[in-house]
Amino acid sequence: MFGKLSLDAIPFHEPIVMVTITAIIVIGLALVGAITYFHKWGYLWKEWFTTVDHKRIGIMYIIVAIVMLVRGFADAVMMRSQQVLASSGTSDGFLPPHHYDQIFTAHGVIMIFFVAMPFVIGLMNFVIPLQLGARVVACPFLNNLGFWFTAVSVVLVNLSLGIGEFAQTGWLSYPPLSGLEFSPGVGVDYWIWSLQISGIGTTVSAVNFIATILKMRAPGMTMMKMPIFCWASFCSNILILTSFPILTASVA
Repeated sequence: MFGKLSLDAIPFHEPIVMVTITAIIVIGLALVGAITYFHKWGYLWKEWFTTVDHKRIGIMYIIVAIVMLVRGFADAVMMRSQQVLASSGTSDGFLPPHHYDQIFTAHGVIMIFFVAMPFVIGLMNFVIPLQLGARVVACPFLNNLGFWFTAVSVVLVNLSLGIGEFAQTGWLSYPPLSGLEFSPGVGVDYWIWSLQISGIGTTVSAVNFIATILKMRAPGMTMMKMPIFCWASFCSNILILTSFPILTASVA
């Protein structure tokens, strides 16, 4: 069922990772317990998880961005602390080289693809229909689907912390460092799949926003009468639509 996955994939020998995993599990169980205790699963499923309300989807995007900002900030603190300790000459720091490389890669990927982009897409979701005078976006279901693509890729990035490893190639994953010769583990696979899945969600959102801006403006609102935020979003989503399929093809 799990293929080649075994207990060897869990880094029991790295105390920093194990403490972090334990903290995440404890916080997650506490959150699940609180939701169960207050009988909120039905409410969350109907009103949030399956919603097609653009404002609520925008809020969920922003919540994901804030959560990943905490993760990315923690990575940044560990990197800078390692550099300070190593440069002092008194020790080699507290991170082994392979762990530092994983943190360096994960920090870049998280801050760009899982903080900046979800935050901007969440803001677009919340603001664009309101400024255009539209009740919903052009494709409400695709809007929700795009969010869950992003959420799944976020889970993959965080899963790599405790099962296997993340890429040690830098966040752009340049070859030949990302090739099998220098990266034989599963780290690059985590990197590829997280970017592929989030890229699908981002591309779907771009199509949705472009269609909304072109076809769902209020009567009398021409393109030249649109607010500047809608124009900025329109141009940004055209760039996303032209660049992300290329990124998807290049890492496939």
